[in-house]
Amino acid sequence: MDPREALDDSVLNSDEFDEIVDLLLCHGLQKDLSDLLSKITEKFPDFDEKFCSPHRQVLILLAYCYKFQQNGPLPDISHHKFLHTLHDSLVGLLKSEARLTDLMSRIDTYKLVGGIRALLARAVLLQPKFTPKDIEITIVNYFPTLPVKPSNSKSWENWADILKIDLEDNCDVLKEVNRVNGISAKHLTVKLNNLAVERRKTSQDGSIITIWNTVAPKFDEFVRHLKSLLPENFLENIATNSHPKMKMISSKIQPNASEAEVIQFFDYLCDIFMESKFWTSNFVLEKLSNVQR
Repeated sequence: MDPREALDDSVLNSDEFDEIVDLLLCHGLQKDLSDLLSKITEKFPDFDEKFCSPHRQVLILLAYCYKFQQNGPLPDISHHKFLHTLHDSLVGLLKSEARLTDLMSRIDTYKLVGGIRALLARAVLLQPKFTPKDIEITIVNYFPTLPVKPSNSKSWENWADILKIDLEDNCDVLKEVNRVNGISAKHLTVKLNNLAVERRKTSQDGSIITIWNTVAPKFDEFVRHLKSLLPENFLENIATNSHPKMKMISSKIQPNASEAEVIQFFDYLCDIFMESKFWTSNFVLEKLSNVQR
């Protein structure tokens, strides 16, 4: 018998190892287990390239949203850098995960994105480093109005990708987006035309909170739907795997394991993998072949 075949059931290959570590990484992100995440990223500095779970984007955004919900809304909703990161992450996921738009409805999705864009445009307006031209471009890009024309087509296509609508179809959703975009653009343009006055105001918290209060219910709904896209417990995917080799390894971890127990399992997993690499090395296989002769 080929030594490789004899060892096949007792060793952990690279794909199997990566699959389990990816699940542990996802578990750490989902449960906010900082010690576990530090342990994995210390062992694998290239984790972002090495482990590519389809859940990664959702988990990172969800962790970002959870942290904001715990600490917010102020001062985060007045900072353009925070809002820019939140906006781009949220929009990117809405474009790639059509289920989210279906779960929320197109109008509620518009209210969420439009509200965050209103906060972001306001933050840009109040930030001295941005010029009037920067602010004008932000307003035009975020809040286009009909008709669709060459000068605003990219902005409308962006909304169409987010809301999953056809710009050729004069639907109720498109009419509502156009109506509210017009109101938002007009309101922000008035502030732009009085930019010096706006930037001299000592406190903007009241008006910012007013905007946020209209966005918050949609944001909380989005977070709930985001969570629904994920398994309830990534450790279950290890513990319930039916593959004989995985069952042998999964006996060392339970779905309700503590962070310390998961770290201990990760160390065990790394040891098993190192042993597997040794036993499947060309040097060892050659020695085993010679023994069998």
